Amino acid sequence: ANDALTRAPPARKRVERCVTMRNRILFERAEIDARTRTVTLRADDARATHAREVLRSDVGDRVRAGTIDVGACEATIATMDDDKIVLKLGDDARGRGRPEIDLLLATPRPKVLRRLWAPLASLGLGRVVLANAQKVERYYFDSKALDAETIRGEILRGLEQVGDFLVPQVGVAMRLPPVVDRLSGALGNSSVTNGFEWLLDGPRELGWDEFDAADVRLLAHPGDSGTSVAEALEGVDARRSRVLIAVGPEGGWTDYELDLFEGAGFKRVGLGTRTFTTDVACISLVSAVRERLQSWS
Repeated sequence: ANDALTRAPPARKRVERCVTMRNRILFERAEIDARTRTVTLRADDARATHAREVLRSDVGDRVRAGTIDVGACEATIATMDDDKIVLKLGDDARGRGRPEIDLLLATPRPKVLRRLWAPLASLGLGRVVLANAQKVERYYFDSKALDAETIRGEILRGLEQVGDFLVPQVGVAMRLPPVVDRLSGALGNSSVTNGFEWLLDGPRELGWDEFDAADVRLLAHPGDSGTSVAEALEGVDARRSRVLIAVGPEGGWTDYELDLFEGAGFKRVGLGTRTFTTDVACISLVSAVRERLQSWS
């Protein structure tokens, strides 16, 4: 009985809630009252939670904000109560174009693809085309990993973390040869429509002009360790060049696919003697290209 009286009460279960870090709070254009340039967020909106609990903002405070695919701005907390937060947005700063790096990626496993979107968006890409390849499993294209809403949500998470506002355009090519043929000029000015669709096509209807305009084309393949990214970009004018990086499946491109790319002007590059997973290879390659082009701004 005495033991029961002196025994410590059971520890209360600790409940933790994760609040996503945002270095810029982003808004859809449809959320903004065009007349007053204000946005109203419900108290349970994750962005409102960030303003309250992470930034510890109060009425009159300014926060970094932006309109998706339009521009960055500052927002002032106009009102704040238990039900909502109202933010008054300043003018969007425009003028910055999309990043001059595109990615042609053999579609990886769904789990790998999903965790890639945020870091790729953080690094800054103009376009991402997910392609089929001989060593890509068919079921990869049937998963929720290719759901446009899921992709956009992950991309926005990466953009908010890095403070950007431009959503990369994302497309899916069920057949690789037509895409490479277009890049090689074999299709002329014809559109790539056979098995291709844009999942996220940006603020306007897009053609292939910018994708074709990539004057530097890099082909990543496991085992190719001879030419580094720095060597491949030697002498490239960063102010006038657009770089397209093609990354294959973890099993690598087939000989036929390698010949196809090389016929379209791609130059093989490697990351040394180590064999990386798709996500590590993508992030490493994009980082190396950005560093070489000095395009971190």
